[in-house]
Amino acid sequence: MDLHDPAANGSPLPAPYPEPTNKQQHRSLPSESHGGRGWTYYFIGFAGLILVSGAIAAYVYWKPAEDRPDVLTHTVKRENLDVTVSEKGTLESANNIDVVCKVRAGSKGFASTINWVIEDGSRVTKGQLLMVLDDSALQDSFRDQQVKVDQALALKVTAEKQYEITAKEGARAIAEQQNLLLVAQLELEKFVGLSFDPVRGPLAGLVGAPASLTEGGDYKRQVDDLTGQVRLAESDVEQNRERSAWADRMVKMKYMSAAQAQAERSKLDSSLEKLRGLTTQKSLLLVYDRKKLLANLKSAVDNAERMLDQKDLEAEGKLAQADIERKTRINIYNKEYNKLRDLEDQLKECRIHAPQDGMVVYFKNESNRFGGNQQALIEQGAQVKEGQKMLRIPNLDRMQVNTKVHEAMVSRIKGDAQTPTYFVEKLRVGQLTTIDPFSRLLSQKEDVIQLMRDEFRREEYRTTSLGQEATIKVDAKQELKLKGRVKSVARVASQADSFMSDVKLYPTIVVIEDKVEGLNPDMSAEVTIHVRGIKDVLTVPLQAVFGGSELGGKRKVYVKTPSGGYEPVDVELGIYNDKVIEVRSGVSENDEVVINPKVLLGDSKQKTRDGAPAASEGGKGFPGAGGKGAPPAPESNLPGAGDKGDGKKKFKGGPPVQG
Repeated sequence: MDLHDPAANGSPLPAPYPEPTNKQQHRSLPSESHGGRGWTYYFIGFAGLILVSGAIAAYVYWKPAEDRPDVLTHTVKRENLDVTVSEKGTLESANNIDVVCKVRAGSKGFASTINWVIEDGSRVTKGQLLMVLDDSALQDSFRDQQVKVDQALALKVTAEKQYEITAKEGARAIAEQQNLLLVAQLELEKFVGLSFDPVRGPLAGLVGAPASLTEGGDYKRQVDDLTGQVRLAESDVEQNRERSAWADRMVKMKYMSAAQAQAERSKLDSSLEKLRGLTTQKSLLLVYDRKKLLANLKSAVDNAERMLDQKDLEAEGKLAQADIERKTRINIYNKEYNKLRDLEDQLKECRIHAPQDGMVVYFKNESNRFGGNQQALIEQGAQVKEGQKMLRIPNLDRMQVNTKVHEAMVSRIKGDAQTPTYFVEKLRVGQLTTIDPFSRLLSQKEDVIQLMRDEFRREEYRTTSLGQEATIKVDAKQELKLKGRVKSVARVASQADSFMSDVKLYPTIVVIEDKVEGLNPDMSAEVTIHVRGIKDVLTVPLQAVFGGSELGGKRKVYVKTPSGGYEPVDVELGIYNDKVIEVRSGVSENDEVVINPKVLLGDSKQKTRDGAPAASEGGKGFPGAGGKGAPPAPESNLPGAGDKGDGKKKFKGGPPVQG
């Protein structure tokens, strides 16, 4: 056996030559004995070494990798993706009636004090006593006001009677003055006495109607009387003149004495003087007295007319003054009476009764749920303000859930679409057009309008489309899965949550369509709103996605290779829910993705979704989706997009995210 043969010594290299012995000293060197065969052995050995090394490397490379127990995988599959938004909320009645303090506060700063109140959570029926407020101050005010009402009533009755007296006195004065005017007019007519003379009818046709009028009044009588007296006086004068002449003849004939003749002459002089007086009186009557008497009579008529106008004005003024006094007293009485009725109503408001069947819930303002404002507590001895909501009576037949939706998801939530019907306005128009004046008067009172709005509140709006469907699970009844729908989404974020975090939450009302016994207000419930659904899409768990803003609009997942290793793959994402997210490209069905990529990322600052703290450059919210300078994937609606939270807020429709 040749020891220099690589196969003989078990080594890929030839063994070294041993020291020559005495028996071998006669041998020659290999080069001398074999020529070029030694170099061939070296080449063959080197080639064998290379083949063995390649075989070892190939075995190491192609040997299947051992499974890592700390890496969890998920098989990509096609499924229907239902996009939902899950939130916690509290139950409340869909038909709540708030009990408000209607007692006036005045200058006290508070309205009254609670003397007694029913226990919170008590079941009540309509008309049952709920609360008693202190009314001692109102009772004193009521008695004082009753005295003022009696006094105002007495003054009102006096003013009303005085108004009637003034009206009658004015009517009497006017009637007396009208009578005086009539007398003056009659005196003037009596003095003038114009009448139509048929004889002067043709003359009236020539010069006018006044030419046919003749005076036949008292003036004409006076003129005729004086004319008759003048004529009689003239006759007496003629008679006395004849007797005086006769007496003179008789004296000459010695039949009468001179004294008798002188007596006859005296009678003649007396008759002449009388004739002259009557003639003068007639002349004065015709020239001056007629004008004087006519002017006096006309002036009397004018004065009577002016006095009648004066009496009218005086009566009107006195009546207006009496009417103002009467109305003033009536208004004062009505004012005092309304105050009395208002105090009576406030006394009734001190005893508060249930407006409907339901449960009593002490009202607590939303802003006081976290701060605990002591002024809002409802208990015996507590002070209440005017207009303060004290109790709430929910109707337990219709319940709803009051929850809050994150601002990143609020644009996806759609409530009922309603349009106004203007039912109350139409009802008012109908009342205004009715022939009943009482109905027209009532339609203009604000309190009546408010009562109509409260009565027909459900008729004021018409639902044109229903909100999104929802599923409700009540914590107290885990075995029930209730059906509901989104009724409304607030347009303004909740102010109470703004003080606790910079995350904006929008109050949302979800109506429970099923009627279930045993549901009470303030019970905790979880609402799942069905926003959107797509069919037959590739999905991966949310925890499998990682990556930051440096990836732009895409993210990464770890995919298991055929050799058993794991390599990152860029993926394009779509919509998501609280468990899985749509993958539009990057992976195929039946691929295995790592759902805890943190173990492969090590201590790097890559973002994951398994609860690791947020990295400094990734921003906040979903990895790369809501951080500063990291826009979300186009049309992917990645969870956390636009989030201003701390990366630990539970998103509506997604589990807690980590930055």
